[in-house]
Amino acid sequence: MAATPESGSLLIADLTGYTAYLSRGELEHAPTIAGDLLETIVGRLEPPFRLAKFEGDAAFLFAEDGRADASLLLDSIEASYVAFRRRLRSIEQATTCDCNACSQAPRLDLKFFVHHGQYVRSRIAGHDELAGSAIIVVHRLLKGVTAQAAHDDDGRASGFAVFTGQALAQLGLDPGAANLRFGSESIEHLGEVVTYTMDLEARWQSETERRRLTIAETEALFELDVTVRAQPAAVWAQLTAPALRPTWEGPIVISESAVDGRRGVGTTAQCVTGRLATLEEIVDWQPYDHVGYRLAVPDVGPVYATYDLAETDDGTNVRLRWAAGGPQPADRATIGRLLREKRTALDRLAAVLGAGRMRAVAEEVGR
Repeated sequence: MAATPESGSLLIADLTGYTAYLSRGELEHAPTIAGDLLETIVGRLEPPFRLAKFEGDAAFLFAEDGRADASLLLDSIEASYVAFRRRLRSIEQATTCDCNACSQAPRLDLKFFVHHGQYVRSRIAGHDELAGSAIIVVHRLLKGVTAQAAHDDDGRASGFAVFTGQALAQLGLDPGAANLRFGSESIEHLGEVVTYTMDLEARWQSETERRRLTIAETEALFELDVTVRAQPAAVWAQLTAPALRPTWEGPIVISESAVDGRRGVGTTAQCVTGRLATLEEIVDWQPYDHVGYRLAVPDVGPVYATYDLAETDDGTNVRLRWAAGGPQPADRATIGRLLREKRTALDRLAAVLGAGRMRAVAEEVGR
């Protein structure tokens, strides 16, 4: 039977400078460190992406159309890069080994190549293999002129992500607002491919310098936490995606307005429940770890709210804190009502994601 064509986003995450690193490092250490880094990278990309296979010092992943909204796909890329840099930093700070493999690991960096198109899946030797011209395109970008231009003579480059025009159109990202660099690739038999490059090094610098919205325990109007049997990426999607929030928050309608075409700091939303409308503004955005809001809540006034996510052996711990955004806190009865509503919502979140995890397992087993 002929395979059915599918369409989706295709991604390759590739370690920059790995060949030089491997040639200089001890064989017994270098591949182990690289493997650890790739696990960190893939761990932040899936979900929403699925791992197709590892390809030496790279990982090839894909996400079927409809699996996640554009903002979540972009969140996963940025979160993966930040996690990679954090892991490099921890290796540098924690290691007591003076071998070349350990001392040279901080010279590595990471680049992504993202394309959108059609492909078919076939089962070969017990594994799914993806094929099609779109697969060729995303792999050719690895050695294309855009990637080459970003490297120095020693093969080093700061982190970046290359998106094809098709990928950018699917994501709905404004290249001007996102400060992307225009380019093009000529691929034999497939013609010209328009590219846009995102500077991830700047994203990392912003991450290290950004001041977070934090609510101290003593400032909180209330605090709740729940452990959800799901990965942080899946929890993050439920907490932040307007299409998913009603599944656990209840019957709400969310109208969202983003600054540069994607969800993040500055995004505003109106959440309508019955006749009540809550105004939200995202003031802190750390994908998979932390999100902070400034809220205008009926009968309460200005409020700050934060969600903090922490991966545990059982899944993900979610901590919610609310604090008054003005001089006058709400009365005890109103706070008590909000506390009960949020506790019920977080219980539903745990139930939704628990059921989702069981369904995902059943799907994999049934293949």
